[in-house]
Amino acid sequence: MSNHEGLAIGHSMAEVAADNAGEAWKAEAYAAFRKHAIKNLIFTTEDVRKANEDMPHPPDTRAWGHIALRAKRDNIIEFFTLMHSTSKSTHGRLITKWRSTIYRGKDENNNN
Repeated sequence: MSNHEGLAIGHSMAEVAADNAGEAWKAEAYAAFRKHAIKNLIFTTEDVRKANEDMPHPPDTRAWGHIALRAKRDNIIEFFTLMHSTSKSTHGRLITKWRSTIYRGKDENNNN
């Protein structure tokens, strides 16, 4: 299996996770992701998740990956770089750091 096939499988599983979370959750998560992109220039999907802890949690956190991919497809964000995750559940694996293409406000993380 090539790396691209593995990536495609990962994206597919993120979509399944999001579908299992339901349409209402997907709409709320996408709105939260978009709002985060307006207020933060550089961030990770983890940052969005942490900023919205009051939101219902999906059954599988991979659902957030689908939301990020949708935001990328919709030109709300673009790839910036990779970094090690700070979440204990991901054991420091590499994750994507995004750059907002719709940033309008003061960067809450001072990442200008």
